[in-house]
Amino acid sequence: MAERPPIRAQGRITETHEAARLYEVEMSNGYRAYAILEKKGPKPPLDDPSGISVTVDFSPYDMSRCRVIAWLTAAN
Repeated sequence: MAERPPIRAQGRITETHEAARLYEVEMSNGYRAYAILEKKGPKPPLDDPSGISVTVDFSPYDMSRCRVIAWLTAAN
């Protein structure tokens, strides 16, 4: 059976729970989820990334958790 691809979305960081590891992300429709930052993942552009937009990948099986795959800046 083929593995389902992740669901990619954009959201905004609203809170930092663990320094440089766990963030709360709010999507444009108001949905909130916890996003992790993997060790080999992209580093946050600031010490406190609250308010910064991010691209995240959700598991197709659990939409309450996701992982940060890119930080979006004003230039993007």
